[in-house]
Amino acid sequence: MFSIFHKILSKKSNTESFDITIQPTLPMIDNDGWISPLPAVELLKSELRQKYLNVLWQQVSMTQDMFSSLYQKPIERYAEMVQLLPASEAHHHSHLGGMLDHGLEVLSFAAKLRQSYVLPPNAAPEEQSKQRDAWSAAIIYQALVHDIGKIIVDIEIQLKNGSRWFAWHGIPPQPYKFKYIKGRDYELHPVLGSYLANYLIPQEAFDWLAQISRGISSLMYAMAGHSDKAGLLSEIVQKADQNSVTLAIGGDITKLTQRPVTSFAKQLILALRHLLQHKLKINTPKGPADGWYTNDGLWLMSKSTADQIRAYLLEQGISVPSDNPKLFSEMQSLNIVESTPDNTAIWHCRIKADSGWCPPKAFTLLKIKPEIIWENVNDRPEFFAGEVYVEAKNNDSKEICTTESAISEQNLLSSAEPTKETADNLIQNEIQSVPETKVKDNLIRLTIGGGGVDGSVQASSFEDEAQNMESNKESSEKSLEIKSTEEKTLATQKPDTISGKAFIDWLKLGISTKKLAINVKNAKLHIVKGHLFLVSPGIFQDYYNSLNISFTKKDIENLQYAFQDLKLHKKYHLPNKDSQNFWKCSVAGPRKSSKLVGYLIKDTEYFFGNQILIDNLHLTLIEEIQNE
Repeated sequence: MFSIFHKILSKKSNTESFDITIQPTLPMIDNDGWISPLPAVELLKSELRQKYLNVLWQQVSMTQDMFSSLYQKPIERYAEMVQLLPASEAHHHSHLGGMLDHGLEVLSFAAKLRQSYVLPPNAAPEEQSKQRDAWSAAIIYQALVHDIGKIIVDIEIQLKNGSRWFAWHGIPPQPYKFKYIKGRDYELHPVLGSYLANYLIPQEAFDWLAQISRGISSLMYAMAGHSDKAGLLSEIVQKADQNSVTLAIGGDITKLTQRPVTSFAKQLILALRHLLQHKLKINTPKGPADGWYTNDGLWLMSKSTADQIRAYLLEQGISVPSDNPKLFSEMQSLNIVESTPDNTAIWHCRIKADSGWCPPKAFTLLKIKPEIIWENVNDRPEFFAGEVYVEAKNNDSKEICTTESAISEQNLLSSAEPTKETADNLIQNEIQSVPETKVKDNLIRLTIGGGGVDGSVQASSFEDEAQNMESNKESSEKSLEIKSTEEKTLATQKPDTISGKAFIDWLKLGISTKKLAINVKNAKLHIVKGHLFLVSPGIFQDYYNSLNISFTKKDIENLQYAFQDLKLHKKYHLPNKDSQNFWKCSVAGPRKSSKLVGYLIKDTEYFFGNQILIDNLHLTLIEEIQNE
């Protein structure tokens, strides 16, 4: 089959090996967030990306000249098109360069999976042998373009001169920034992908593939999004894509083969998304609702949600467990709902709205990660104006409706310094932390920040907070009292939790397992000037909440003192040569700005290892005085 391609290309082989050069590459971002465009040789020279290319080289049997013409050059054009754009806004490969990493990973998976298929199906063995290389090329080309439409449909790229850049122009001529488009049409992904294929794949390759009618037809159908007509070619690339996505989000790809092509998990997620969009009421401020969206996740009424999921799936002709316990167990096993500490799907929670609405009894709820329901962070609703309290075993929580919330972040004052957190963290997520996967060894990772600020939320200035501190102290202390005798007893039974070492261990574990958000909306951790910024007192409240332990203002103060005793934080030097423990950060928003207060940790390697940290571009450390 390659003899035909040789005639079309009119090239001969000179070498028989594929050389790779392993050199690290770093994204070039200036202080204003402009990303410098890079040529393919720079984009592809990292160790990880060279490994992907080497895997592809090992799966095809050809000379280096042919490999360069068929695959290397299209991949280079692909790299220059996608540059350092992410593959998704808040899901898999959402880091700088994520689209390129994902694309190359899918290529390598597809090339490997292709070896397990005999193509074309039902053809004579000699015909299958003759067409083998052409079908391999068709699969690799489909893998190359399967997601590239996103960089036009989902993302708007702006050049430094203010003009918009489109992928079909090739390498951006100037530094660029990007943002995700709200309300985008996902069905356009394959349409634009098939269009961009003409810029990536050489005409000689199309001429070659056109001589295999079934092969070129399958490729065209797959590129256009008609997977039902593309047959095995589309199936192979879909499996490769699933493997890449599963690895990126920390899943087990060996379990993918146990599920149908259209998995029950996907059907459940589609049902939940449909119900949230058309049926379920959430965050009702003054009365009953079907669910509540908080900083901890999305909480849905268990029975009514299960009943509506069942009704929706049955309407679609999809088999579903007839009783709720089995359905809950299925959702739990598929990681659609989060498990309780007792490894059950049902959470017993109390609801208390700021409006005063507070049901006397606990609800049975399902807890779901918001990224499962809303892939686009801009589609997520505002947080519930109130609290969802998880009931502990044998915990009498009758007092919840007659007392104030156990802790109020806005009124909590730190006795360690005459400052307090002046605003919730309102940083919107453009690019999230880089996911780590098992197969990437010790390769370079990017933990990046970015995003806008919700300017509709006002923040008091630090000066006003300092002036009002004393007047607020008495009312704040009242709001922090633990009314329940049982809660008071619980609060005294935490000798280890006030340990600074225990807090640091919790912080490190949360960062390494991605349970603690960084540089995203409502996160308490940010990267500022290469340092780790801990928003106070929010991060300390999160620590106690994660342990399901009641706490008082004094507990927070003691924990802050214990943390300070470890001397991990960097002090802020005042003009009078004195110093204080807290730093301030200004948060730049589209309409308004606010400030945050917290600790600054210089030794980030303890928490992130060798990861390369990139600052959240919307936070600016306030440094009037040169510090150590």
